[in-house]
Amino acid sequence: MSPIVAFLPSHLVQLGFDYVLAVGAEDDATAARLAPEVEQLPGLLPAIAELVVFPVTALADDSERPNPSPVGR
Repeated sequence: MSPIVAFLPSHLVQLGFDYVLAVGAEDDATAARLAPEVEQLPGLLPAIAELVVFPVTALADDSERPNPSPVGR
């Protein structure tokens, strides 16, 4: 885990999410407004990804997945 994670105040998490959402929504004006602040904190987006994106999107290996129930039984 990155060293910045332990010191990530909620307003920085909000800033990071606002920036990512603006970029994802192609809201160039908002992304441009937030970019200077985000760029001053180079570890911000990776730290947020470590906290949220990686755990949520981590895939279980095949041994941990339940067998799907047959359809139509």
